[in-house]
Amino acid sequence: MGELIGKTLPLAFGAAISPTVLALALLVLSSTRRPVARGAAYLGGVLLMFGVLTVVGLAVTNHATGAGSSLNPITRAIDGTIGFLLLLLAVRTVVRVVTIDRDHPETVTQPARPERYTSLWAAFVLGIAMMMSNFSTILLYLPAMREISSSSVDVADKAVVVVMVFVIASLPATLPFLVRVTAPGPSARWFAALHRVVTRYQRQIGIVIEVVFGVYLLVKAL
Repeated sequence: MGELIGKTLPLAFGAAISPTVLALALLVLSSTRRPVARGAAYLGGVLLMFGVLTVVGLAVTNHATGAGSSLNPITRAIDGTIGFLLLLLAVRTVVRVVTIDRDHPETVTQPARPERYTSLWAAFVLGIAMMMSNFSTILLYLPAMREISSSSVDVADKAVVVVMVFVIASLPATLPFLVRVTAPGPSARWFAALHRVVTRYQRQIGIVIEVVFGVYLLVKAL
């Protein structure tokens, strides 16, 4: 089990570094209109998508690679493909920073408008949409599930690791909500300031994560 945790933990923390999901969570939770209720709805949308990714990652990759086959050619090809896709995402982000964001800096620094998502249903759908478009997290979370499904450890240990990866990867949505519930007054002020910082540097953070884990998966596939 220790070896499995060692393989999945880096992927889980990489998947957890999601500036977009975090920025939207901070934005919703720092608003003045039902922040906790809408934050719960947003969190529900994010967790629903993580649940779907968990099922897909465990079931589909298990059929594709077979249990106990973490070093077979198919598994290595999957890792290499995902690593390559992450590097492509990094290139796309760099191009956007150099072209669009340089010429139109307001697209990065201008805050989003929480008034557009005042209903609980809209906040829930927003959480789903953020996860569906969060390609770097998806491309790191699925290999973590593949590592678990192809491991030879028993089912109980696999379940523990799945929960661990799920909890870590969903921290950008769950942690702000828990802080907002436990410290409602100060957190509203903290989140507004933190949202501005995360929004300003989200591109740079994304590039670092995509490059680091893209190279990691490519090397792992060799």
